[in-house]
Amino acid sequence: MDSTGILAQNMVPVSKESVREAAAECGIDIVGFAPASPLDRQTRDLAAFCDPASVLASAASVVCAAQCYLKDEPDDLSRPGEPHGLIAPYTRRNHYKDLRERLKKLAVLLADKAEAKPKSKCSSCGPLAEKPLARGSGVGWYGKHGIIITEGFGSWVVLGEMVTELEFEPDPEIPGGCGDCDACVRACPTGAITSPGCLDRSKCFQHLTNSASPMPRDWRKLWGRRLYGCATCQEVCPKNAGVKPSGRTVETGVVGPSIPLLPLLTMTEAEYRTRYSGNQIAARWVRFDAIRRNACLSLGNSQDPAAIPALTDALRCDPSALIRGHAAWALGKIGGARSKSALEKQRPAEIDAQAAGEISSALEAPDGTSSSEPALKAQEPSVHREVKEGSQADGHDHDCQGVR
Repeated sequence: MDSTGILAQNMVPVSKESVREAAAECGIDIVGFAPASPLDRQTRDLAAFCDPASVLASAASVVCAAQCYLKDEPDDLSRPGEPHGLIAPYTRRNHYKDLRERLKKLAVLLADKAEAKPKSKCSSCGPLAEKPLARGSGVGWYGKHGIIITEGFGSWVVLGEMVTELEFEPDPEIPGGCGDCDACVRACPTGAITSPGCLDRSKCFQHLTNSASPMPRDWRKLWGRRLYGCATCQEVCPKNAGVKPSGRTVETGVVGPSIPLLPLLTMTEAEYRTRYSGNQIAARWVRFDAIRRNACLSLGNSQDPAAIPALTDALRCDPSALIRGHAAWALGKIGGARSKSALEKQRPAEIDAQAAGEISSALEAPDGTSSSEPALKAQEPSVHREVKEGSQADGHDHDCQGVR
């Protein structure tokens, strides 16, 4: 098999170089080529996740793509009296959907070049395991944090695929690596990177973003001002240090680098999903209580007194004990007479034992660091996911760059 696409005798061959030129025309930064053969897997339930034929039965090749999402913009748009929660760079806009649309344009261009109508299916952030595909196609390699690193753009990329009937010679894997560097391992706030390429998701802030369970007390201050996502392991990576922000304009699902926190404690779930529709933070699989819990943590760590009225209302009236408990923690973290008064008034009225314990803890340890009262217990088991040199797929819901 040579490097040209071959589907039928009446089809004009399409070279890999012409695909790269067309991809650049569509605004795609990197493309690589992989066979449409099934990836190695450890369990049967991953069969569709790991087989391009599950997307397109007649698949011959996978054109893998990477698109840089780094943008030159401030990280925090907070103003006096309007504290914001921080959004991880990869999800400030819907780069996944943007890349998917660019891949569709590429498929049209390739069909024109082939003077035929080869079938193609384009995706980003599912349904295929895109990280092992990206590695196998030479787009990049696994960093010790489990994220794909590319030449030129580091790990500041989202990944996508075009599964096609066109057949191309696969590209070789990039022999890149991290060497002795372990900056991401050392920088992870909770020690979630247990060894190179091995991540304990139960400790990963990116994973906990969408967990509607109590945040362990020792991690609440470490959470900082985050609202959605975490990029600490990427921020310290030397491979990302010299990456220039993309000048590309992405207008799909724009939420920006931070969003106001106080409205999140009063809006309904329907209002939230409408306001931020088109972005991953409002996707159907994102738990609204997780977002509101995150908002309480961020407000507490902001220590902005402007948050006291909204947190007090949440403490008194929110139907979720999870939110009432984290609102209590936030009030204790902010401190002051108003916070103390709100906590003291609500303590005898709180009917949930765990939320009541949070109120007592906030009163006894107003800095939120320690208490004789137990914190709310996390209910999710520890789940390890490994991305090792010989591994081809992960066993979790998405194997998407950024969504870990």
